[in-house]
Amino acid sequence: MKHGLIFITFCLGLAPPVPLLAQAPRDARLAITVADPSGAVIPNATVTIVDSGDPSKTFKPAATTDKGVALFDGLTPGRYTVRAEFAGFEAGTLKDVRVRAGDNKHIVVLGLKKVEESITVGQEAQAAAADPRGSAFKTILTPEQIEALSDDPAELLQQLLDMASPNAVIRVDSFFGGPLPPKAQIKSIHIVRDAFAAENHSAESDEIQIITQPGVGPIHGGGNSRFRDASMSARSPFTQTRGPERTQNVEGNIGGSLIKNKSSFSISVGRRSAFDTPTLYVALPGGGTRSEVMNLRRPNDNWSVFGLFDYALTRDQTLRLSYDQSNVTRRNLGVGGYDLEDRAYSSDVQDHEFRAQIAGPIGRRMFANTRLQVAWVDSVSQATIEAPTIRVLDSFTRGGAQVTGGRHPRNIEFASDIDYIRGINTVRVGVLVDSGWYRSNDSTNYLGTYTYTSIAAFDAGQPASFTRRIGNPLIEYLNTQAGAYIQDDIRVSKALTLSPGLRYEAQTHLHDLGNFGPRFGVTWAPSKSGRTTLRLSYGVFYNWLNAITYEQTLRVDGFRQQQIDIVNPGYPARETGGVVLPTSRYLLGDDVQMIRTRRLSTGIDQTLSPKLRLSITYSNVRQADLLRGLNLNAPVNGLRPDPAFANVIEVVSDASAHTQQLATTLNLNLAPPGRATSLPRWNWRRTNARLTYWVAKAENNTDGAFNVPSSGTLSTEWGPSLGDRRHRVSAQINTQALKNLNAGVTLAGNSGAPYTITTGIDNNGDLIFNDRPAGVSRNSARMPWQLTWSSNFSYSIGFGAPAVGRASAIAPIQEHGGGERGDRGAAQTAGRYRLVLSVQAQNLTNRANYVGFSGVMTSQFFQQATAVANPRKIDIGMSFRF
Repeated sequence: MKHGLIFITFCLGLAPPVPLLAQAPRDARLAITVADPSGAVIPNATVTIVDSGDPSKTFKPAATTDKGVALFDGLTPGRYTVRAEFAGFEAGTLKDVRVRAGDNKHIVVLGLKKVEESITVGQEAQAAAADPRGSAFKTILTPEQIEALSDDPAELLQQLLDMASPNAVIRVDSFFGGPLPPKAQIKSIHIVRDAFAAENHSAESDEIQIITQPGVGPIHGGGNSRFRDASMSARSPFTQTRGPERTQNVEGNIGGSLIKNKSSFSISVGRRSAFDTPTLYVALPGGGTRSEVMNLRRPNDNWSVFGLFDYALTRDQTLRLSYDQSNVTRRNLGVGGYDLEDRAYSSDVQDHEFRAQIAGPIGRRMFANTRLQVAWVDSVSQATIEAPTIRVLDSFTRGGAQVTGGRHPRNIEFASDIDYIRGINTVRVGVLVDSGWYRSNDSTNYLGTYTYTSIAAFDAGQPASFTRRIGNPLIEYLNTQAGAYIQDDIRVSKALTLSPGLRYEAQTHLHDLGNFGPRFGVTWAPSKSGRTTLRLSYGVFYNWLNAITYEQTLRVDGFRQQQIDIVNPGYPARETGGVVLPTSRYLLGDDVQMIRTRRLSTGIDQTLSPKLRLSITYSNVRQADLLRGLNLNAPVNGLRPDPAFANVIEVVSDASAHTQQLATTLNLNLAPPGRATSLPRWNWRRTNARLTYWVAKAENNTDGAFNVPSSGTLSTEWGPSLGDRRHRVSAQINTQALKNLNAGVTLAGNSGAPYTITTGIDNNGDLIFNDRPAGVSRNSARMPWQLTWSSNFSYSIGFGAPAVGRASAIAPIQEHGGGERGDRGAAQTAGRYRLVLSVQAQNLTNRANYVGFSGVMTSQFFQQATAVANPRKIDIGMSFRF
């Protein structure tokens, strides 16, 4: 059964496309999409057509664009034979294709033979520029840029977010969520801006699309290692010494063809062993401060396995299976900064994901991509010592971490997309269902916490409050969230495409059912050269309720678990004084709705020259129904309205946000088409560069689902959001001017993040220490700018006879409609074996990027930094490939 479920959805939900023009044009226009067996389109394929009624009538061959489409205009209606060819593939033929007046679209699937060097031919530039799924408003990393990325998954993730935006969503082989694949298995990386179409769930404007590939050709593989110790890292400016540190990563991979032209595989196994030494920065009882490298190590050990398997079910349909597992063990977490040694706790996480995907064309007009993901995670945390916690606001915290138990989610996700091409319409419909069973016995603060407002209060033995949670922390529940959509790219003319769409979202535990999100986009390429693309888009997006938020309302409901609150308790015997309040509780409001986002965006993508490209986008985003906390039982003149409870925090959805952003990206690629520049020993044109600058303003009136306004009303809360960075810059230059040497320098910077000034005193008596001075608005203070220069250098040494017959057993699955440039799978190196030596440096200049500013007025560190982000670190690495 080929995509049975989604095909039924398609038949029920898709209405026949309605032509926009009242009368069909006299001539015919034929669009041929050329794809490989996986459905991945083939750019630069040669397409020829012959009039079946008059074979002597010849037409000039056309080349497919980077979207895999070849266009023939001015045809006489009739029947034609279509032939498509591309080096390394069997030729594909469609006989006696009927071509009617107006637009006609067909798909030719080429069978695999062997992968060889492709030739560069011309393309229909204007039509490609007006394609909303084309290369406009997209950054495609070159193989050299991908090679320069870190092998460490956490550092790789941060590098990608620096290139896109901090809130960018990541899609790996059409799947959202999950860990990043090993760099050795990454085929291409695209950063897509203005992802407005109805197929997208998230309202974030940037999406990072990662395509992986299995092994190609004969069995081959490699390994790499990376090392760093304390001598290769800079010390914190807050200490006089540098603590012990070590990081050692080892990874091996193997892959290739299992059955020629039928199946292929790849497996990567990695191990990371690391530790660092945290830095303590605290205020001391009786006065003074303590800043030092702590006398304990913070180990972080993990191993992972990532496997891919592709199998050609038929000439057109490809099955991909993948499995990844990671086991992460960390010790002595929770220490450093304000937290003393006894706050340490450990964490063990096991993460498993299995994915299955079938993709390929169905007939001549349809393409389907159906996928299933099963994920299960087991996480456990445990405090090193068991003792009550003593917290002096932004001064020091000691005592046990008071964490035990963990979470055990089990998730299954089904998604399918179908493309249907007919006439001027390219219709896509799809469905996504994500269902999970959650079990959690995560327990915190089960021995209680004393809170002091200042060092002076601690010296006087006068805690302001004591809180403790008691009861059974175990909760179990089911959650399902789903979405369905339909969209249509209507090719009004060669230069203009209209993209209407509609998406619907729903989720259990929420009662709002009217979550219809219309989307609309206009893509216009005004010139025949295709050098200019203009885009205008609008969309309504909905975000699902976070599972962690829902868990909190189930667990601390005042019955399953209760929170004991004592005002002005005694210490250490809390029973000797203070007022014992009834329990506090958390509720999910009955009328909570999904967060609704309205996003308007416009932009221009301009090719300034064959080597220089400029993209400018502006977005205006308004969000409604954001979550915040409402205290239903806040004290009034010192008395609680309901004496049976203390705080009753209800999660409500009445907050809002507004964000405006202007992003400018400039891409420079000096290398001309072809591989001629790879031959000379020195050629400075083997260089590319990218510069992106963002100016933005983000404001809202909430900091999260359980955050209660100190004034009790939203009217005093409007201000910068926690993620507000007015200015951001990201720059990168990569060069292979010297053959076999890949050198790169990157810059990541942003203006300071905001933080809130608070009195440090519970002025309103609600036991929440978030009160602000009179006249001081929320998030009114700012941290300083952060700038980080980083660099990487790698040198390749090839030896041995060059490998022959290195051919793809089967083309990798990718999203239909996306041409692949910057494909690492096509990279060629001299020699059967390759040894690569590398050096990577983070924060090359060791700039002190100060963070950890205290906004508590009673703290000795008020408006002072207490830490630095990313001191200089230098890694050395070596890899071997065969």
